Amino acid sequence: MLPVTTRLSSSAFRSRLCSAGVTTRRGQATLSTEQQPLSAAQNTTLGWSKSRPFECAPWKKPNGTKGTIRFLGATKDGKPAFLNFKKGQEHETNFGPSLERVVDITDMRDFEPRTTLGVEGVEWVYAPTTLSEDKLLAPDKNDVEAFVRGPYFGECARLVEERTGAVKAVPYNFRHRRIELTTNLHDPYNFSSKPLPNFHMDNDAETAKVNLRRVLGEEEAARWLNKRWGIVNVWRPVGDVVRQWPLALVDSRTIVYGRDTQPIYTLNNYKTHFTALRPQSHFNFYYVSNLAPDEALLFVDYDSAHEGRDSPVGMAHGAFQDHFAPEKIPRRRSIEVRCLVLYKD
Repeated sequence: MLPVTTRLSSSAFRSRLCSAGVTTRRGQATLSTEQQPLSAAQNTTLGWSKSRPFECAPWKKPNGTKGTIRFLGATKDGKPAFLNFKKGQEHETNFGPSLERVVDITDMRDFEPRTTLGVEGVEWVYAPTTLSEDKLLAPDKNDVEAFVRGPYFGECARLVEERTGAVKAVPYNFRHRRIELTTNLHDPYNFSSKPLPNFHMDNDAETAKVNLRRVLGEEEAARWLNKRWGIVNVWRPVGDVVRQWPLALVDSRTIVYGRDTQPIYTLNNYKTHFTALRPQSHFNFYYVSNLAPDEALLFVDYDSAHEGRDSPVGMAHGAFQDHFAPEKIPRRRSIEVRCLVLYKD
């Protein structure tokens, strides 16, 4: 995945944001993850070292939950799946019912050592923000675009650069997703504004390069293509802690193109296809419990260093129905920002 880099401590990151005028009140957020003294059990196993991604120290068994996840099912006409983006025919599709599976999902919150972008391709961080729900729900959509693409994109760029050690991060796309009283999570329509339960990957090498050229232009994109670059997704709750329909991810190293994936073709769209995940018993699923608005989940969407391998270069992900979530909880709201990342210039 991405190179392992030196991280700011929670206190250093908080201090930097405070000096910039960003509120750091945590509300229902989780406790700080400052370094704690080693326990007796840890002291007896100091010879242990991590040998593979998503491996947890023997003295710290991670928690987990059980949830219902969904995959793209058979199409209504037996032909390859497609979505139409033409105005007036938006989201016309031949999707059939999704396939449901009940699985165990491991909680990354208490992993020791923590998962990282450099090793697993995903990490969560304490990251206070100037973002608030009222700014995303402003009546004038131009005001929403101006705030997100201005101050909030700036926050995301700085966060990604700090966590990856990259020389440049360029946010280029965002999605504000909300569950309303009338939201039907199981239909394929209006998917841009609601959580997506079907597990998928946003980009492969082909579509990532399309995004690169669209955002940077042919000349600058050509310069990046001669270097190591990628895409990182910054996912954050809005307004409340996420308890239901949180985001889960699959280790991309366990996925093989073709065997475990299928394309969803797009019509009248800049991108030719998305990639859906087929259900497989060997997948392991991961999430972060009780993610709060002052935290962010970062994961690899694409990395040119891994291009040409049989395994995908980004993390498959999707929302899942947590069987142990309380019945009466705030509906999920979230925002995700995709960032082009140049690692070395």
